Amino acid sequence: MAARASPKMKANIKKLMDERDRLLDQMEALKHKISGMELAISLMDRDDNHQPAADTSKRGNAKSLLLDLLKEAGTTGLTSNSAVEIAARRGTKLERGTAASNLSRLKADGAVVYDGSVYRLPEFAKRPVPTSWTIVGTGTTGPKGS
Repeated sequence: MAARASPKMKANIKKLMDERDRLLDQMEALKHKISGMELAISLMDRDDNHQPAADTSKRGNAKSLLLDLLKEAGTTGLTSNSAVEIAARRGTKLERGTAASNLSRLKADGAVVYDGSVYRLPEFAKRPVPTSWTIVGTGTTGPKGS
């Protein structure tokens, strides 16, 4: 017979999960703040000549560029618009339609995850909150298997 988790243990686990979610939200907010600062720096640093961004040289570069941008974005993720903006800061021209279709293709291939608002690499996708759990070695389960 498996031991049941006490209400105190359940409350502690809930507190830990809430704290983890709060920290993830703070981390995401900081990433947005850093991205804004990088944009401001690039705008201030831009030469008055306004040299146009370099075109992507070959087909296929968009896909690898997007994968690089997704790695950098981490848990913040990307939209096609944000990908275009970040690529422009790097001096690379990326059309919004190209970004959108490639992100959609990467999703269909299972290379990225789309949560309804942003694309992320699977390792940066938000993990679902477990509906049941087991304390290893004790056989204690909860709350679904209780």
